[in-house]
Amino acid sequence: MQPAPATSAWPKRILITGIALALIGLISLTMIMSSLGDYYDPRETSEHSVEIGDTNGPIELSSGCWVVNIEDSAKDYTITYQLIENGEEAGEVDEGCKTDFQAQTADVDFATVTELDIKEKSKVLVKISCESDEGCENPVLFTNGDAVIGNMITDPGLLITAGLCCVGFIFVPLGWLLISINRGHANKVHISQNQIVGAMQPLENKAQPENEILTTDQLYKLVRGEVPEAKEQVSNVPSPFANVDTRVQKPAPSKEGGSINKASTFTPENPPTDDSWKNWDDA
Repeated sequence: MQPAPATSAWPKRILITGIALALIGLISLTMIMSSLGDYYDPRETSEHSVEIGDTNGPIELSSGCWVVNIEDSAKDYTITYQLIENGEEAGEVDEGCKTDFQAQTADVDFATVTELDIKEKSKVLVKISCESDEGCENPVLFTNGDAVIGNMITDPGLLITAGLCCVGFIFVPLGWLLISINRGHANKVHISQNQIVGAMQPLENKAQPENEILTTDQLYKLVRGEVPEAKEQVSNVPSPFANVDTRVQKPAPSKEGGSINKASTFTPENPPTDDSWKNWDDA
């Protein structure tokens, strides 16, 4: 019988590696959360800032969906956006584009004025008017939402953290699955070895004689010298031939029993009729 194959240590190594990578990824994620939050802060990501009364001329916007934000509230602001071509106004800028960028900060609330849909690189003249004499102190911030989201997705720290977490979350169930498979194989080998060992044991060691209690009739016959007859299995299968009986016939038991030393029935009045007794005396 061959020994059971050694269990591979790789499933446990994969499981432990997966747990370690997942923990490192989660710890790294908590450490870079503050830097990820800067991507949603217009004060950090805006490319242009325009205040009321500025006369510096138009701003240049690249293609994309530009989000216009104002700190606190924008209810007192009236803003217009004009395209400039060859130094002249060429119409209003299209608004209402979609982007995943939304201003979110912990210390300041930002109001979203509009989203400017810039098809190609253009110059835009921004005109700001205020309905209140004491308001409109905060600048108007212009953020290219598509560019910010692209920069965040390609951030090296975020990519490394996401990679560690993904690999760890893949290795943990994979290692657990391989360990379960190895345990199943080990159980099958153990059962097979037990079956082989049981089959190699001699039959007489398995069969244990049953202790039967003799009845009163059996004890009586045993005292008188009669040996109990062994029970034989007799086949009662009928013969396929009508005129032949092939069934095993059990011999009829002898009516005489007891000891073989029986008292002689010959007496002086009833002597034996042959001379065999003379031969016995001569011997």
